[in-house]
Amino acid sequence: MNTYSDSNGKRYTTPQIERLIKKNALELLEMQFIEHGYNFCQSCLRNDCKPIDVSHTISRKKAKEDGIVEVLWDYDNLEILGRKCHQIKDKLT
Repeated sequence: MNTYSDSNGKRYTTPQIERLIKKNALELLEMQFIEHGYNFCQSCLRNDCKPIDVSHTISRKKAKEDGIVEVLWDYDNLEILGRKCHQIKDKLT
């Protein structure tokens, strides 16, 4: 099974990375909901930009290649985006 390093040399499997990302992404969505009473896209600031995704500033691929996988679940690397804005950011549209 492939493993990926963080900046301290600790190794993580893909399932471990995915669990940590999911946990913090859900916490980020919950924090936004508690603070504002609803979730919204942080790019266009609309709450009808659905479905809501959690995007990475530093991509999964780059973090794995650079040995900095811990940024993948770091709140500062996560951004709440509507699907349309997420696709625009990732240049998929």
